[in-house]
Amino acid sequence: MSSVTHDEIVSVIKKTDVKLDWEKIDPKESLSEQGADSLDMINIIFAIQEKYGIEITDKSISDGEWLSIEKMVINLNKSLQQK
Repeated sequence: MSSVTHDEIVSVIKKTDVKLDWEKIDPKESLSEQGADSLDMINIIFAIQEKYGIEITDKSISDGEWLSIEKMVINLNKSLQQK
């Protein structure tokens, strides 16, 4: 499988109807710091798990491994390589 890109993650996030200012989004900054609340983040995690058929552990979430778009791309690609 080819690598997941930044644009693919943004597309998944947009489908969750999270209200973010996509013109000013910083892929390296936490989505929480850019306006996503905890429910938004849960919806984003569920959407990623469903789309890519992976399980994201509570530990990796609490460790902050899925907070930014950049981290999501890196961790998703790692998870997909291990499948």
